[in-house]
Amino acid sequence: MKLKQARGTDPSQGGLIVAGGGTAGHLLPGIAVADELVKRGWPREAVLFVGSSRGVEVEMVPSASYELVALSGRGINAPRFSPRNLLNVAGIIWAILCGFWIVRQRRPAIVLSLGGYAALPAAMGALLFKVPLVLAEQNASASATNRLLTKFAKAAAVPCAGTGLKNEVVTGNPVRGAVLQADREGRSLRTDLGWPEHEPVVVVFGGSLGSRRINEAVWEAATLGELPVLHHVVGRRDWPDLPSTLPANVMACDYDDDLPKAMAAADLVVCRPGGSTVAEIGVLGVPAVLVPLPNAPNDHQRRNAQSLVDSGLAVLVPDAEFDGQRFRDEITQMLSKFRSESHPDVARRARSLGYHDATERVADLITKHCRSLPAVLEPKDEGL
Repeated sequence: MKLKQARGTDPSQGGLIVAGGGTAGHLLPGIAVADELVKRGWPREAVLFVGSSRGVEVEMVPSASYELVALSGRGINAPRFSPRNLLNVAGIIWAILCGFWIVRQRRPAIVLSLGGYAALPAAMGALLFKVPLVLAEQNASASATNRLLTKFAKAAAVPCAGTGLKNEVVTGNPVRGAVLQADREGRSLRTDLGWPEHEPVVVVFGGSLGSRRINEAVWEAATLGELPVLHHVVGRRDWPDLPSTLPANVMACDYDDDLPKAMAAADLVVCRPGGSTVAEIGVLGVPAVLVPLPNAPNDHQRRNAQSLVDSGLAVLVPDAEFDGQRFRDEITQMLSKFRSESHPDVARRARSLGYHDATERVADLITKHCRSLPAVLEPKDEGL
């Protein structure tokens, strides 16, 4: 059978709305799933992302060649009364009303919620107009938005069992095609990156905005003595504070569009254990030092990290204990443990823990619960 567009129909109707964003960790799995559906024959114009005007989706979704509706509003800072939170609640209500209108006009066949407050408007629109809803949860402990929606969802694609969502289907966390490609290339990428072939290289990052705690630990460690080569992704928030006295082997940048390549070619990663990051580390099999965000809802970053820690692939360091000396101690121990391997890429792939087909699994779940396809399945004409 082949996928053929129905005559006289608007391919944007009967398609998919991907609801959510805010951070790269929320958004990237949605882009990966959209890419998989387009690969299977869905028209690209049948996929619409609905997110936040304050999130990374404003840049990343158009760069991925998908249509985006970015709504105003922001999350509630804490469960307390304050003028700021009143304004935030008003903004969320307005965004939900916009979400109702978008779903009514678009008439999608299914809505995929990526979690986070940015997912709420279109997901609520799905409930109002009885559009099938599938949740995609990136973390070991579900987001408040997905927990709110779970009783109405057809299914929840989760990275592991026990997220607290109903109708869980363990699919693993979708990872970018760039991660799978980088996994295949491995250390050969060092030539493209301009890295030394035989010296240890540690990749350090803290998410799309960066992590002040991790950044300051790196900068302090650089004052305490010689370090291995560091590829330090500072983040745009702290980039203006980059010290001018860092040694040459601390290679700093504000953002890295090719971070999967850096991770696959590295000997060690130091980072926050966000859901998507943990999935990528697991698929790549790269050792890691993980520093959970201390105020993450439901302590989900620590829970995300647990499978990697239990496997011996990662160590977990509490945020409050992570300073320059602890940074030096942990990377020294991890490099000593893993750098003795004679065939690094073979050993790295043997350590892989993730679901390499997670993206396909989530795409299958969407197709299963989709009330109609944006194109008509017609049998091939035999004998012609």
